[in-house]
Order: sequence, then structure tokens, then C-alpha cells
Amino acid sequence: MTTATGYITDLDYIPGFYPHMSPTAIRYAASLNRVIPPATTDNFRYLELGCGLGNSLTTLAAANPQGDFVGIDINPSHIEKVDKIISAGGLNNAKAIHSDFTSLPKDIGTFEFISLHGVFSWVSPEVREQILSIAEKHLAPGGLLLVSYNAMPGWAHLQPIRGILRQYAELRQGDTTQRIRDALTYLVFIRDKKAKYFEDNPQAAAYVDSLLKQDLRYLAHEYLNEHWTSFYFSEVAAMFRSVEMAFVGSLPVHTNFWDLCVRPEFQDLFRTTSNRLVTESHKDFCANTAFRWDIYSKQPRVAKNVEDRLHLIDNLYFRAVRNDIKLPHKINLGVVSSTIQGPLYEMLLAILSQDTLPLAEIFSHPQLTENAPADIIRAVDAGVAMGLFEVTAGTVPPPPENIPEQPLISLPFNQLTLKNEQFSGRPVSLACVATGTGYSLSDFDAAILYELSEAGKNGLADRVLAQLSKSERSIQKDGKPITDDKIRREVVEQACAQFLSQAVPKLYRLGILQSRPSS
Repeated sequence: MTTATGYITDLDYIPGFYPHMSPTAIRYAASLNRVIPPATTDNFRYLELGCGLGNSLTTLAAANPQGDFVGIDINPSHIEKVDKIISAGGLNNAKAIHSDFTSLPKDIGTFEFISLHGVFSWVSPEVREQILSIAEKHLAPGGLLLVSYNAMPGWAHLQPIRGILRQYAELRQGDTTQRIRDALTYLVFIRDKKAKYFEDNPQAAAYVDSLLKQDLRYLAHEYLNEHWTSFYFSEVAAMFRSVEMAFVGSLPVHTNFWDLCVRPEFQDLFRTTSNRLVTESHKDFCANTAFRWDIYSKQPRVAKNVEDRLHLIDNLYFRAVRNDIKLPHKINLGVVSSTIQGPLYEMLLAILSQDTLPLAEIFSHPQLTENAPADIIRAVDAGVAMGLFEVTAGTVPPPPENIPEQPLISLPFNQLTLKNEQFSGRPVSLACVATGTGYSLSDFDAAILYELSEAGKNGLADRVLAQLSKSERSIQKDGKPITDDKIRREVVEQACAQFLSQAVPKLYRLGILQSRPSS
């Protein structure tokens, strides 16, 4: 294995887009916790530490052309690939820098947003100190930092698995891929021979099966780095407090609502204490949290009332997730299930199914004049937390009445992504300027969309079938690969018809598709 400061560098990390990293998501979570986020209407700067293959960095840069995005990574192979995406995708507002965290360019400046996904758990204590130093020096006053990490107590019963994988891999020969493959084989062997650890920890025994379905690149980076730590929330909070950064809130959105994280019998503590550090730790134990996405701020500006939140926060709009949602709306959030219903939610759903609106316009809507502002904002936030509404960076226009024969992909970056990621076996994320984040679709739908934009509706299924035959991607029915050509064609034709009727109008509405200019 080849490493730099104990971190694997001879094997690329897996590509992936993480919507929690978007400025839209971070800003909304901050505003939900009465913190005024940095403005994003005009120029803002965003730094990702440990950007990997750059899927999040480049997607967000394409979705936020008014922002300046910088990615740092210690793996030269990562940076080389990110540079190619930046160049081919026409991203003039993105830059990737090959560097460790001690050698940042002296003129790198300050940033309104800093993010690091997973890195905090995978590096040495010395590198974590460097991360804290970067946050202290390079996060602008009022800026927001997002850090994700493996958390306790959810990782407690799984830590020995990481230990045995790491120890066994070190004893093997070959490259990193072969070592992690051999370590997995050994892990399955001792599990199946009923090692006492697995007998006493049936959840850990079942967890091994989930590992066998994971990409080897992810497993190597998760388990084979020299340094690996899972943290209690209080430990991370103390580290950032040492550089005068305050805890703001967390993602996903529902984790900011204790009644959506903790069963009723554990909720008395929340009613009797205002100490956020205590309640967050209490939540983690009651929910057995294994991973956290936390937001910190330097010199946060606090909204004193509803009016502050209305008038000091730009570019946060709300809309219904879908136009066909009916109340009551029930959602399972893992630990608890909750239901949304009632006249106020009915009115909000009707309004936000038709329009994408900021809070100020929601408050002033004629249908809501008899409702108290506090009740409206509580209902909007609860609706977002429970998947009824979503947050965007701007208005989302309706699709055209007549969908053209051959639509146009609006961004070169999205065209590049579709070309490279069709039939990749993983979700594909396209940049959406209207929402300020990525829009994910399946790799199969990505292939349909690419062919639709290249040559139109006529013969669409035939072209998708041809591309499918060239790939290693199989399609399944009832959990089994389809080998019959007739059935295979029927499935593809149905998928194309469904995509044209359901997905294409939404992609127009998001601005990902647009009509070609008249010649």
C-alpha cells in the first residue's frame, strides 16, 4: 500500500455527489438554527478539503456559477482527473490543487464555506490540527464549515471489524485492492466459523454481508488508512471550540428536530435543558448515531426574530417535493415515524405545488393571512424535515407546454457527465442552477437522456439498446438479469416511454433541459 501521512494514495476513491455539501443545504440548516448564513447572490468562495475525484466540487461549481470553488487533495491522481473535468466541463469557477493541508498556497484567501466529507475520521491527530488551523485562518467571519465524520456510539460494535481488516491487510502481499480483497475473505471466514466476537455481536455478523456489496475502493479508504477514528460529538465540538468556532446545526434537516430523532420516552431531557452540547450527545445515544454532518461557524450572526430570517437570508426558496403528494404524509426517519396533516399543511402544499417561493412571499400569501408567522415557519421547516417540501436556490419555472423532439442539455458540464457516466452502475448527478445543487438520476436514465439530447425521440429505444450492448451493464426484472432479447427490448422501450412522460418535464422545469434555439 502506498500512503501519504498514513492516507492511501495508490487507489482512487469512489466518485460520488453528496447533496449535504451544497451551499443551499448548509445555508438552510444554519437559518433553521437562527444563524444568518453568508449571502450567495453575488460572489462567494467555497473550499473543499479532501475533494477526492471532485464530483461534489465540480457539480456544485456548475450549479453555482456565481461562486468560486477550490478543491484540495493529497492524491495527485485525484487532482489530475478533477482538472480534466474542470477543463472539459467549461468550469471557469473551479480549481483543484494538489497539496497536503500544511502547504496551501499563501494567497488562497478566505472562504464563506469550507467542507470536508469523511476526511476528519481518516487522518492523523496532526492532520486534524492542520484542518482546525485552516478553519481558523481561512473561514471568513460569519462563514460556515461542514464536517462529516464517523460517530459514536453507532460505530462502537463495528470498530473491531475495521481493526481486523487493517491488521490482516498489512500482512498480505500485493496492491491495495488485493489486500482489501484478501482481508474481506478472512473476515468472512472467521464470521462463518463463528468467532466469539461475531457470536456475541449478531449485528456485526450481518454487517459483513453489507461490506461484500461495497466497492473495494471505498472499503480500502474507509478501513485501511493508518489512522481511523470515530468520535463522540462532544469531542469534535471541543476541537472546533478551541479555534473559536461555534456549533450551528447538522444535516440531514430532520436531525435538527429532537422529536424526529428520539422516541417520546427519551424526550424529557430536551424539555429541561438548553445546553445544545448535552442534547446532541443525548440524541446520538438514543439514535445510536454512526455518522454525523455538523456545521460550525466563526463569529456567527444570530437571527433574533422571524423578521431577521425573512430579510437577511437570500436565495432560499421552498417548493413541494412532488405535485402529487397527498396528506396525511407519513415518513419513517429510522428511529421514529411521524405524520404531517392538518389545514395549514394542506394550504402550504397547495401553494408550493404551484410556485417556488421565499419565506417572505409565503408569509404574505393571501391564503395564509390568518396564520401566525411562527406557525407558518414551523410548518415549513417541519415539512422540509419530513420530505414534504424542498429548498432551492431560486425560482423553478414551469416546463414548456410542448416538449420538443430533441431537447438541449443546458450546461456543457452536464453533457460531459452524461457521456461519461451512462451505464456506470452508480447514480449520476447533474448540476442544477435553479436549486444550487445536484439532481441525481439512475445511470440507465442518464443513458436515455444522453441519447435523447444527441438524436431526439425517434429511435430512442434502439439507440439505448445499442449502447447497453456495448457496456457491461445488465438490466434486471424481478431481481434476475434479463437474457431474452424480446423482454429486454420491452423493458427498455417502457423505460424510455416513462422517462419521456415523467422525467423530461421535470428536467425542463429544473433548467437542466431547454429547447434548442430556432435556426
